[in-house]
Amino acid sequence: MALASARGRKLIDRELYLPKSWCDDPNRCRAANVPSHVTFATKPRLAQRMIERVLQSGLRPRWVLADEVHGSDSKTRRFFESHGQPYVLAVSSQQRLWQHFRLQRVDRIADEIPANAWSRLNIADGAKGPRVYDWAAGQFGAPTDHGLVRWVLIRRSIEDPTERAYYLCTSLPESTMQDLAIAAGQRWSIECCFESAKQETGLDNYEVRSWHGWYRHVTLSMAALALLGVIRVAANASTSKKSRGTDLRKQSLAWSC
Repeated sequence: MALASARGRKLIDRELYLPKSWCDDPNRCRAANVPSHVTFATKPRLAQRMIERVLQSGLRPRWVLADEVHGSDSKTRRFFESHGQPYVLAVSSQQRLWQHFRLQRVDRIADEIPANAWSRLNIADGAKGPRVYDWAAGQFGAPTDHGLVRWVLIRRSIEDPTERAYYLCTSLPESTMQDLAIAAGQRWSIECCFESAKQETGLDNYEVRSWHGWYRHVTLSMAALALLGVIRVAANASTSKKSRGTDLRKQSLAWSC
């Protein structure tokens, strides 16, 4: 799990996924020192555990961001909504929504969007220049119990309009489509963290064969990456302590699973 803000990004939590074949083999688990209380859990469930720890710590990220594995899981979406947590979650083209009193796939809904409903937005500057896409969004359904607005968000490639990505979102009432689009672009923070941790702190350079060995190595790698992030912020700081404090209060937070 990655924390992304205006001052940088870092890995902050981790869970080891064990396939069901492992969990159903007590001898194999015992040999790898897997604790006896560990049972099979899906990847969305592991993500929920990490989010629970985040919320219990008192942090309230502006958005939770995740890929299709988590976005397509209705239990995950209900979990976030029960905590009043806004999210922008990728879903597959087969995701169905109620529209005009019938269930429709999101790709079929996208086919019916008129040309003048698309907006071209630059959501961030990437390694190859501005990341510009066409975007469309619409609200659907009733607000959540915490008053969050439900959205469906669609991203379309400029070069190939048939290349689209789909998101289900919840937001505060004052949020706009541009806010959602920018948030969707921040999900790559987790991939950037993986790349940095592998190159700089040896995240993938291990040959462990035990539960404890994996957690120790990954945790130390994450801690080293966080330390490097702090050093970079300090080295690049060019403003006064007062202005830096103002920047910190204004930063937006996002989580990726």
